Amino acid sequence: MLEHQADSYSRSRASSAPGDWADAQALMMRLKPYGASGLIDLSTLLVLHTIDRCPAELRDGQGRPALPNLIHGRSDALTTIDATASANACLSRRPETAHDLTDAEQQIERINDLETAVAAALQTRAGHPKDRRNVRRALTAQGEGLREASAISGILSEIMETIGHRTAHTTG
Repeated sequence: MLEHQADSYSRSRASSAPGDWADAQALMMRLKPYGASGLIDLSTLLVLHTIDRCPAELRDGQGRPALPNLIHGRSDALTTIDATASANACLSRRPETAHDLTDAEQQIERINDLETAVAAALQTRAGHPKDRRNVRRALTAQGEGLREASAISGILSEIMETIGHRTAHTTG
């Protein structure tokens, strides 16, 4: 089921307009019964999709997907925070508040930590017998809670959108 969800979500993000998170919200509702673990499992598959499908111009000198290229080379975490807030709403969690993370700087610092985890996961060698386990371990290095899983999912949503739009530009 997760393979199908990852494929479907990759395609829907590729055709989504920037800022349109309807597909992300629908996916969150489908995965709600599986909690953080389900989101991490889906994110693991999305990382493997990225490794397989990333266009050459978005890769680093070693041929691996380069996170700064995939999230437009910006450290601005506002889009990811927005996606995380949407995910939290769909998962019946209250919106991010100052009580959860004392201020925007801490939120951005946390997102940057999670971006580092995603960047490490993208360094996984595709086709390795333990690639899924290695990706999952990298993604959960900063924690396995719902907040972390939602933010990682938001980061990967941006990546899927970038890859999809870049592929459409080069083939269209």
